[in-house]
Amino acid sequence: MILRFFDNPTVLIISAIVMIMALIFHNIVQAWVASRYGDHSPKLNGFMNFDPQQHLEPFGVLFLFLLGFGWPKTITVNSRNYRGRGRQEALVWYSGPLAYLVVAFVTYLIAALVSNTGERDVATAFLVTGDVAILHAVINLFPVFPLDGARAALAWGNPEVRRVIGEIAKFGILGFVLVFFVLSAIGVTSAIMLFFRGLLFGLLRALGL
Repeated sequence: MILRFFDNPTVLIISAIVMIMALIFHNIVQAWVASRYGDHSPKLNGFMNFDPQQHLEPFGVLFLFLLGFGWPKTITVNSRNYRGRGRQEALVWYSGPLAYLVVAFVTYLIAALVSNTGERDVATAFLVTGDVAILHAVINLFPVFPLDGARAALAWGNPEVRRVIGEIAKFGILGFVLVFFVLSAIGVTSAIMLFFRGLLFGLLRALGL
């Protein structure tokens, strides 16, 4: 998705920089939520520091450019530090998609403000970035490794849910790519993206933008 703007350096550079920072922000948010629930493992392992080497995963960054969807390294958690039969740990993982929605809202906000200055390429860059951020939020809701949704479902789901996730996980990255393309082909991903996009633009309209 990002590389298709290769002929527009402004969009390419802004989207790439913001989304790489979004991958790092995703981990920092999850580490912060984990600490709030009493699990300081991510913090002790450096996931609350803004250190690209600590957060970025090479294949995740590569897929970000090739498919428009990437992922950072997975934060380290200790399940024994959580209460509520996995509910708290699941909320840690679900805070990842929420972090991407925050990024999307901020980039849409910047696009709205910049569009008033006549900088069309810059505004377009932030609109594109917002769409990519929403895509990350949506995809991470699905229970497929290495996504947050899979880890949340393992923490909170019943034995049957865990079994299904485990079966899909056996296919490794191939299973993720297959699910990604199937969900895109049948329109599930785009439908959920439109829902969140409408919600965020509704918030901007409420702010008078």
